[in-house]
Amino acid sequence: MESWKPQIEINPEWPMVKLGEICDVRDGTHDSPKYVQQDGFPLITSKNIKDGKIDFSEVNLITKEDLHKINERSMVDDGDIVMPMIGTIGNPIVVRKDREFGIKNVALIKFYADTKAINYYVKEILDSNLLSTHYQNQSAGSTQKFISLGFIRSLEIPLPPLEIQRVIIDKIEAERKVVDGCWELIKNYELKIKDVIDKVWEE
Repeated sequence: MESWKPQIEINPEWPMVKLGEICDVRDGTHDSPKYVQQDGFPLITSKNIKDGKIDFSEVNLITKEDLHKINERSMVDDGDIVMPMIGTIGNPIVVRKDREFGIKNVALIKFYADTKAINYYVKEILDSNLLSTHYQNQSAGSTQKFISLGFIRSLEIPLPPLEIQRVIIDKIEAERKVVDGCWELIKNYELKIKDVIDKVWEE
């Protein structure tokens, strides 16, 4: 269940568009700024994006000057999508920004003011089984799994009307709540079984 991916039924009448045609697709810095021990700003890489959010618990810090240089190229705003490009690729998330940070070797997907795509819909499409398999096939054969910025820009995604995108988002969220509930139930039963086994051994 931890590897659950959304299943999206694609209507063949929906137009297919390249991601780079409807979104501003960039990436983070390729440089390696000098890290600082304190009073710095987080530099987010692929390893910090997991479980549907940014994990700030083990992150390298950079200076305000280096953050400014990175943000001139790839400023992350609330509602943008970030997605690992190296190592564990895929796993896109919609950013809920509550602090300043920079990104390195991470794809950044920004949405135009007049966009015809909802960020959460695009995120779910990018996280679907179909595209996850596509990422793995593209990165196969290399020692370090990697997908390029050009590859991400050229990804073709179905683009139904906005109202249908909203319906799809709501449906996936409902399914995710059911899956999460089942996963919690399994973990609770595993704990109960362990307790029973421990008591048997004590006897």
